[in-house]
Amino acid sequence: MVFEKLKEIFGRVMPQCDPATITMDSVLATDLGVDSLNMMLLAITVEDEFKIRFSSDAKLETVKDIVDYVEANVK
Repeated sequence: MVFEKLKEIFGRVMPQCDPATITMDSVLATDLGVDSLNMMLLAITVEDEFKIRFSSDAKLETVKDIVDYVEANVK
């Protein structure tokens, strides 16, 4: 569920990114082309969608990292 929702979010925030190509192992920077601005927009959108807050020390390099973080912090 979290993974599917994240793919939707990627499609909205980064229209150049095809959600069908996203896997749990996709590396944000190299595989998906996420730069610092995209990361900020993704973080804000994910926080709003899942009602969570990312900590400043969260290590988010892959889609799986985001899924794991959301699943661990969603109430």
